[in-house]
Amino acid sequence: MKVTWGIENTTYNAKTITTLGSYDGMHCGHVEILKRLTGKKVELGLDRSIVVTFDPHPQEVLHKNNTGVDLLTTIDERLALFKKTNVDEVLIIKFSLEFAKTPYTDFFNTIIVNGLGTKAMVVGYDHAFGKNREGDIEHLKLLAPQTGIVIEEVSPLIVDGVSISSTKIRRALIDGDLMTANKFLGRPYELTGIVEGGDKLGRTLGYPTANLKVPEHKLIPSDGVYAGIAIVKGKPHASAISIGTRPTVIESGARKIEAYILDFDKDIYQENITLKFLSYIRPQIKFNSEDELKKQMAVDVLKLRESLTD
Repeated sequence: MKVTWGIENTTYNAKTITTLGSYDGMHCGHVEILKRLTGKKVELGLDRSIVVTFDPHPQEVLHKNNTGVDLLTTIDERLALFKKTNVDEVLIIKFSLEFAKTPYTDFFNTIIVNGLGTKAMVVGYDHAFGKNREGDIEHLKLLAPQTGIVIEEVSPLIVDGVSISSTKIRRALIDGDLMTANKFLGRPYELTGIVEGGDKLGRTLGYPTANLKVPEHKLIPSDGVYAGIAIVKGKPHASAISIGTRPTVIESGARKIEAYILDFDKDIYQENITLKFLSYIRPQIKFNSEDELKKQMAVDVLKLRESLTD
């Protein structure tokens, strides 16, 4: 898969099929759109399938003071997920306040038609682009015939009677409903970041933890303890993941992401690791003493081991 940054760095190909969007989360609904994209490429005998996406995510730019942005995937995570599909190229366009003012007709003509040479497009039912998101599916269907572009609209993917969306996945993670989030994603939710130094309280209790610093705007699931997998230098390790303010030991602390990696004793400070969230174990609890906390951690680890052998 080719990754291109900027429309000026890609090539024109009159036999291109295109889709566009933020694709935050790359959930099951997104995967269906990409399957249709690559399938239609074959049906129409075209040369290239291309995804047009944006970085930063539009909401990072458009939200006042960059607050209230909860991303399911960073651009690097999205690219890794795109690589698992049969898409030929991903074009990343730098999103800015100035770019956000682009009328949808200009975007369509400059990038989709004249920049890429698009012959066909596959888009989700709720997709919109251009200034004020005025380029919705109905406007696209009016524009496309004028340039000979074939448009295919993909209906929402329904799971358990619910249409999948990134918004619903965010809500599920915030509400602690990891099962629904993972079902809609089609994979475990992940956090990737740098292991940074902590106060070593976990080591004092007999459960040394890796403290993870994640990129700004990455959505952190609700507070609690989770069963998960830590990917360290490409290798998976069972892990108990704790998210919260550690109320037993700190009266009012910042939220922390800590992973106790089972049967692991290597120094990984400043290493990049990924935590995969498999299941929810329990909520955050304020214990009366560190001894009570230590006993509960033993129970948590036991539940983790049992969940991984089920």
